[in-house]
Amino acid sequence: MFFFKKNKNLKAFLTGELVCIDKVNDDVFSQKMMGEGIAIKPTDDKIYAPCDGIIEIVFEKTEHAIGITMDNGVQLLIHCGLNTVNLEDRICEAKVQKGDKVKAGQLLMTFDREKLKAGNYDDITMLVVLDQGNAKKITFVKDQDVVANKTEIAMIE
Repeated sequence: MFFFKKNKNLKAFLTGELVCIDKVNDDVFSQKMMGEGIAIKPTDDKIYAPCDGIIEIVFEKTEHAIGITMDNGVQLLIHCGLNTVNLEDRICEAKVQKGDKVKAGQLLMTFDREKLKAGNYDDITMLVVLDQGNAKKITFVKDQDVVANKTEIAMIE
């Protein structure tokens, strides 16, 4: 009997320009206070699951951030925009809720890029590893253009 190792690599969660998280114009992210990660300057307004997992949190009211736990214990946070926790208007809309099981490529959230810009919010979107779980190593790719659900952005060992 053969056992195939499930692919644990992360796919791009958004289409746009991928940049190292240390280039994000926010100390919490750029100084990796929450954890290692990566960011995408979006050219689209749809955020997808980068992996299979369970939704652990959807930030109430603003719905600007979603937490996912993979079956290997890796905990990820996808955070749309900078300072978006302060949003008054409904700009982000979660398509999932806490407890949902999601598959890689499933739509998690949409957001209004024009409203973000009109409110002087940066629409850069971060993926942060909050907990490495049972992964021995997570390696992120370098700056490049990425396509949601197609481009691999991280290898998990």
